[in-house]
Amino acid sequence: MIRTKLRKSRAGKALLAAALLGASTPALLPAAPAEAAATGRVCFFKDTQGANGAGHIAWAVRDPRNSKRWVWGSTDNAEGDSYTAPGKNNGSWMKSGSWDDLRKSFKPDPGRTKNLYDAYRCINTARGDLAAAERTFRAIRDNGYQIAYNNCLTKSIAIFRKYSPALNSVYLPNGGATPPNQYFGKMLDNARGWEKAHQYTPIRRSR
Repeated sequence: MIRTKLRKSRAGKALLAAALLGASTPALLPAAPAEAAATGRVCFFKDTQGANGAGHIAWAVRDPRNSKRWVWGSTDNAEGDSYTAPGKNNGSWMKSGSWDDLRKSFKPDPGRTKNLYDAYRCINTARGDLAAAERTFRAIRDNGYQIAYNNCLTKSIAIFRKYSPALNSVYLPNGGATPPNQYFGKMLDNARGWEKAHQYTPIRRSR
């Protein structure tokens, strides 16, 4: 009887130890909660015919605390030249509002006769710093323009990287000396995480 009780006691302890050991293994743990949905989001908008066919880019970032609010803008090369000195008007502008407000606001390049953004691509981020994006915009607004290395595309990339430092070169390649159409297409195709291009249809302002 004593031996039987002892065997049962040892068996019980062994089962308990096995249960405890098993509980520490990932396979036996309860399923982890799904990863939190991304709250940050950035988008490029492309005007294929802009800059004499090289393409033109605008940018947008979503407020991570309010998914209905966006901040967006562009650098439209106000002088229409290959270089604008720092401190002069380079055509940079920024607005905020809803997605529909965004779709009403994009203006064409200088000298164009219609609204020309035709596609956009976006990527989600785990978080986003809207204030950092806005500060970066104010800095690039005053730092001039240079057709190859300080243009609508490179300024947009700078804003995105401050908004989310996770957008490193693997997700957001450098855009210097790269035509915006090429960057929007081939380079983002080869980067991680970017959605396929969406057709962009602006909302016309009512008169």
